[in-house]
Amino acid sequence: MNDSKTLPEYAPTSTTSYTVSASSSQYNSEITKSSLFKTPLHKSVYDSLAEIYSILPTLEMLEVSYIKDYITDKERYTSTSYRLINQYQIIMKGFIEDSEKLNLVGKILPGLDINSNNFLTLLSNKFQANCPHAIKRLQSGVPATIEHLSTQVESLHPSLTTPPPSTTQANTSAKLISQITGNFITCMDAVKLNYKTKSQLHPLLSELVVNLNDLVENEQHKSLEFSGKSKLINWLIKVNNLQDGQEIDPNDADILLNDLDTAYKGFYTSLE
Repeated sequence: MNDSKTLPEYAPTSTTSYTVSASSSQYNSEITKSSLFKTPLHKSVYDSLAEIYSILPTLEMLEVSYIKDYITDKERYTSTSYRLINQYQIIMKGFIEDSEKLNLVGKILPGLDINSNNFLTLLSNKFQANCPHAIKRLQSGVPATIEHLSTQVESLHPSLTTPPPSTTQANTSAKLISQITGNFITCMDAVKLNYKTKSQLHPLLSELVVNLNDLVENEQHKSLEFSGKSKLINWLIKVNNLQDGQEIDPNDADILLNDLDTAYKGFYTSLE
């Protein structure tokens, strides 16, 4: 029988009991998001990277749904895709225009190209974001609905026997036609004013192409096609592929202006 005065082996003694260190307070402080960032610059960059990281799976799900024909409303797909693409481009523009941010991004993603061409690949590899469709869409700079238009046949004019649209449809079409007219004029004026960079031309061409894609033939629910439209899609892709700071040359500017003028005339001819 054990002696009742004998302490059990697990009982704490003066030599085995845990004593709180006087310096332990520095390890017990609460870890917060702000405490992980060394400077406001770090916080800004990591917040932006987190925003891009959240765009990738969202756009990936959208692209896969479109490919599998789960999305029947192509207009909604186009507008949603454009919104995500524009958000990404705005964030990247913020990096490129701020050398301190770009240097920090380069430290976070070693091997980043000087033009950030491999940014999405490095980001997805580092943070294990398996979103190949989203990366392809962000790199193209346009939704799949817009990109595929460049391969469609031109001059598919609406039938003259098409019944007249309802009052609501007519009002919607009239508003779109007015917006598209303004888009054409703005784009042509921009080229005449020597707008030559991606940041200057891409938003203008994007708005023009989106509005053209929204204008559908009566009762057929197909995008209105006309001579010169596919060239606008090609220009949008070409301008998107320009490197930051790179400009289209004078010859390209003249061709772009001519293609805009041709498409503008073709657009109005298709409405007659």
